[in-house]
Amino acid sequence: MNADVQRYERELLNNPAKTDPWPRPDSLGDDLLPVPPLDPAMLPGAFREHVEDVAERMQVPVDLPAVCAVACLAGAVNRRAVIQPKRADAGWTVTPNLWAGIIAPPGRMKSNVLRAFTEHLSRVEARWRVEDSAKMLEYEKEKERYELRKQAWREMYKRAAKTGEACDDFDEDAPEKPRERRLLVNDPTIEKLHALLADNRAGLLLVRDELAGWLATLDKPGREGDRQFFLESWNGDEHFTIDRIGRGTIHVEDLCLGIVGGIQPGRLRQYLVDAIKDGPANDGLFQRLQLVVWPDFSKNWTLVDRPVNSKAEENVARVYERLAELPADEPPCFHFEDDAQELFYAWWLEVEKKICSGDLHPALTAHLSKYRSLMPSLALLFELADSEDLSAARVSLPHARQAAAWCDYLEAHARRIYGCLVSPELHAARELADKILKRKLAAEFSTRDAYRPAWAGLSTPEGARAALRVLEDYGWIRPVQGGEREGRPSERWKINPRVGEVEA
Repeated sequence: MNADVQRYERELLNNPAKTDPWPRPDSLGDDLLPVPPLDPAMLPGAFREHVEDVAERMQVPVDLPAVCAVACLAGAVNRRAVIQPKRADAGWTVTPNLWAGIIAPPGRMKSNVLRAFTEHLSRVEARWRVEDSAKMLEYEKEKERYELRKQAWREMYKRAAKTGEACDDFDEDAPEKPRERRLLVNDPTIEKLHALLADNRAGLLLVRDELAGWLATLDKPGREGDRQFFLESWNGDEHFTIDRIGRGTIHVEDLCLGIVGGIQPGRLRQYLVDAIKDGPANDGLFQRLQLVVWPDFSKNWTLVDRPVNSKAEENVARVYERLAELPADEPPCFHFEDDAQELFYAWWLEVEKKICSGDLHPALTAHLSKYRSLMPSLALLFELADSEDLSAARVSLPHARQAAAWCDYLEAHARRIYGCLVSPELHAARELADKILKRKLAAEFSTRDAYRPAWAGLSTPEGARAALRVLEDYGWIRPVQGGEREGRPSERWKINPRVGEVEA
């Protein structure tokens, strides 16, 4: 046995508690609910190989690239197609606009995985820029010719007015300025984003490496208008007008903005603890992140160094490019095939039972209520990805089944996310208990030793003391009696030598 380990155990056992034995410490409980891994068969056929290739090369769960692939699929489509979920009720149509998030600890390749799919949309944009530059050059030439013709008419009109001769009106329309075609944005102001959406009626996809930072900015005082803008952009079919002195009026016919990004578990907890409390932040913004996953990472990392599966990558790129070229002025409205329609009704009934049961946390209930549009959105997207001939405007049963499977899978991840919202003190106590089990603290330690390393939830004296009080209640530690420092009781603690008998 290692000498350090023997010394550590002797220190734990060397205590004056012969008449006051240490109790067996209580378990702090599991931090995360179990979630199923994603089955690649739930993806459109053209996507499976590329998603698995990215997951293997980057050594991440297949869930991460799968969510990024579907989020970018939604970003390529946006308002270029819609679906009517009910058979007869034409009053409800769904735009397949999705908000997505991948939850993973720092350093787990979130940005690289996201870039593996957004780069395909960036290439479409790059081609558009070349084409639009040529159109803009021709527009500038035509605009100059138009101004010359209009100036010549003015001179002619002046001469006619002096001599009393008749002069025809100038009825030529000015050339129309080409619109800047875009698919992606990263960090625009609301005013610029609104202008871009006015030029891109199909919608845009906002890509953020760190969603927590974006969410935090919307909670700041004075950003209430920005928050409302994003809330209204989720449906994909809301009208939105901004009136500004100097900039005039800009109207967006159909406000449609998708979102995708990564977030760290610790920052997610911090945000959600505040966001689900009753108050201005509890407005359903986070619940609109329907496509959000928190997978388990394998503890066995393998070095994989091989070429990209270029054929699989090209298959995905072709799907994105084909769909991004669909017109958005009059998007086709899809319907379920008869058997797919029955599946949707049966699935919807089960979701409503969960929502109405009263057994769920209100935040989870609000989250599941957004699935009413999620299932038809996914079914439509999968149909668009797999089918080159869209003239029938029908969603088949296999794609409806895939969408329902995704909803079941995403519900498990939603339960994990909201299930982790224990008190910050208990979460910090679990973090500290883990450090104790890993012998990061001496058998007797101070409160300062607990917060000085700045572990998650333990970076302040107040946070550390709260966690220590929880561990004391659970029998993991006890305060060292006696002794003062500068007139205050010394904040020192002894670790229960029986901590090895229980998991954190």
